[in-house]
Amino acid sequence: MNQEKHIERLDKILVNSGFGSRKDVRRILRSGSVAINGNVVYNFDEHVDIDSSSITVDGKILQIDWHCYLMLNKPKGYVCSSKSGIYPTVWDLLNEEDYHKYLGGELSCVGRLDLDTEGLLFLTTDGTLNHKLTSPKYRVPKTYFVQLEKTVSVSEQNRYTQELKNGIFIPSDGKEEAVDCLPADCVWKDFKEARECELTVYEGKFHEVKRMFLALGNSVIYLKRISMGGVSLDQSLQAGQTRKLTNSELSILMNY
Repeated sequence: MNQEKHIERLDKILVNSGFGSRKDVRRILRSGSVAINGNVVYNFDEHVDIDSSSITVDGKILQIDWHCYLMLNKPKGYVCSSKSGIYPTVWDLLNEEDYHKYLGGELSCVGRLDLDTEGLLFLTTDGTLNHKLTSPKYRVPKTYFVQLEKTVSVSEQNRYTQELKNGIFIPSDGKEEAVDCLPADCVWKDFKEARECELTVYEGKFHEVKRMFLALGNSVIYLKRISMGGVSLDQSLQAGQTRKLTNSELSILMNY
């Protein structure tokens, strides 16, 4: 992924950083409180490369984020839409300092998890990365821990695994059209009879994992996403908690 230049007007940077309205910011600039790389600046329309410049206000260095990249351990009972008249949304879980408009845009979910699905959810202002991680053409792996309603024998495990690997057909359920799924990888948690497995899919169709197992003759009773694009859910994150992605995690996602 190409490295884009992040250049913005100084007044917009200061407004975005919480220094008030544009009128307030221009008053601060006229006072001589703002410096770029040690040089006092008075022009509100000064353009700044935030990746290579240091901005100070009253001698304090501003920490400026063009984009935001968050990991959320989504709990059950929350939807991934920005508005819901019935259920709370994942936006209700964010810290106030994380949930605001960034220079690079507004936060969006990277794909969605159902109301009753838990686990790894990325949120970012980076539309290019969001598209890359969710577009079927990139085939980014998403791994889920699955608990099934019915116990699966060894021979049935082999059947499930092979049918999923071949690319299973999902019939119409009345709301969603019938589709042929991309091949998926299934790893069982027990070599005897089992009800638990890890399933890796390479696309993001609506209710895909649940519909896959329904097509095989079983039902999903618990579902948790544990990794996406080579980045795993931080086990230290409690349900409902968020943290910023590390540079290492971000590099993995951007170079997947």
